[in-house]
Parts: sequence; structure tokens; C-alpha cells
Amino acid sequence: MLETYHLLSLAFNVASIILGLLGLFLVIKNWLVWKEKSLDVIKARAFLDKKFLEKNWIYLVLVGGIIMSRRVYRYIELNSNGYVEHGVIELLFDFLGFFVILILVVMAYQWYKIIQTNS
Repeated sequence: MLETYHLLSLAFNVASIILGLLGLFLVIKNWLVWKEKSLDVIKARAFLDKKFLEKNWIYLVLVGGIIMSRRVYRYIELNSNGYVEHGVIELLFDFLGFFVILILVVMAYQWYKIIQTNS
């Protein structure tokens, strides 16, 4: 069973790296276009679009909650009698790490759509 968890953890890590690179690409592309666009146009597109703002807040809440849950577990772990490696827990952490990166990439893509409109 631990081998299955190991393979799944490896898959989540590889997927996280790929998503991280995609996110980095989107952020760099956004930044390059951002410098060339009027800040007023970007602000109007982003902050007059209620759906865009709602999605960004949901993403931030999800990422914050996931990071906080990891920190709570780590606190409990550090205050226990010793750390014991559990395949399920390690898999969960790898999945949560993947999910955090996925949400950040989706958020970068939402900004990409706002900034790239009529570029």
C-alpha cells in the first residue's frame, strides 16, 4: 500500500512542477503586458467584473485554508512524541500542495484573461 501512496505522491509532485511552470509563464506574460497597458484599463476590467473578483476571493480562501490546515497538522506533529511517517498523510500533503499550486495557476489565468483582453 505504501508503494501506491509513493507513486501517487510522485505523480502529484510532477504535476505540481508542471503547473508551477505554467503559472510562472502566465505571471511573466501578465507582467510583460501589464507594463504596456494603462493601469486604469486593467483596474476597470478587474474590479468592475464581479465574477472575476468572486473567483479570486474563493481561490485565496481555499489556498489560505489549505496552508493553514497543513500548519495545524505540523504544529500537532511537532508537539507529539515523535514523527511517524504515514503514507496516507504524506499523500494528503502532496495532494494539498498540488491543489494549492493548481489554484494559484487558475488565479494567474484569470488575471491573464483580464489583462490580455484586447491586447
